[in-house]
Amino acid sequence: MKRFVTGLSLAALTLAGVVASAPRARAEDKPAAPVAAAAKRVFSFTYTVTIPKPAAGAKKLDAWVPTPIEDGLQKVEGLTVTAKVDGKDVKFEQTKDAEYGNSMVHVGIDAPTADLVISWSATITRTLDEGQGTGPLNPRFTQADNLVPLDGKAAALAKELGADAKDADVLARAKKIYDNVLTSMQYDKVAPGWGKGDFDRACEVGKGNCTDFHAKFTGVARAGGIPVRFTMGMSLSEKAKDSGKGYHCWAHWYDGKNWKPVDISEAQKLVGKDDAKAAWFFGHLDTDRIALSVGRDLTLAPKQAGKPLLFFVHPYVEVDGVATPDPKAADNRLFSWENK
Repeated sequence: MKRFVTGLSLAALTLAGVVASAPRARAEDKPAAPVAAAAKRVFSFTYTVTIPKPAAGAKKLDAWVPTPIEDGLQKVEGLTVTAKVDGKDVKFEQTKDAEYGNSMVHVGIDAPTADLVISWSATITRTLDEGQGTGPLNPRFTQADNLVPLDGKAAALAKELGADAKDADVLARAKKIYDNVLTSMQYDKVAPGWGKGDFDRACEVGKGNCTDFHAKFTGVARAGGIPVRFTMGMSLSEKAKDSGKGYHCWAHWYDGKNWKPVDISEAQKLVGKDDAKAAWFFGHLDTDRIALSVGRDLTLAPKQAGKPLLFFVHPYVEVDGVATPDPKAADNRLFSWENK
């Protein structure tokens, strides 16, 4: 149910789906943490975006902004949302998408004639992820995405690695996929086509950013029968009062009871520099991050007129039902945080 609000509200994330079983990992196979990591991190976070006024004659502007996930690994307190035009409050609604349960803010403006500013702030507590996370197994976590097919190359690579051996230990199968992605790809934002999470390109080019690394892991794992959950968010430096404009993503694979994390793009940056930390990212996530949405090919709430979104971390805007990217989007976003 949608709620129109003008003040304080917290929308908790509840993933949709049904719990299904998968081969269990042996407790003795759980990788030991070779590096020190903070058990918790508490910070205040503010997400502010300015949506420029559209061209004259526009009849309707719609904007969607993600709000933070709340689950066993991320606690959200005191979420406050504002939406303003010319400094005056306008109505907004807090909603959740039907497929993944992602929470968001939607603002609809009739006959827009000025910039729209949407902002939210909250106190967030991140817990060190050692694979203790629980939650439903959404059927989508076993299926293909638009740019992540499970047949062809994905199925062939799963077979080649033995990742499709259903009678084998699931932890060992997932580790083979992790090692393959880690050793076959390079973190690179120069080669054209990076950043779409395109499985075929990741296999062919062997370069890309976090979306590309985790697209390859997802495709091979799901093709091998291992459910994978994709999370989009942001990395946070350890500094207080820092700011950023980008995003970061990671993935979890399911052992039949818990969701086990991987952050392969961060691991690849450390190969040859800190191999222990690179290995640690199979089964661990640090607390220097914020989670904003789960899943790919996203349908928002209310449903956007355009195609499903590849990911949802930055604002999505439509003018008169047409997706309208902001050419100066990075300049119109501010993500800031301060340690508490």
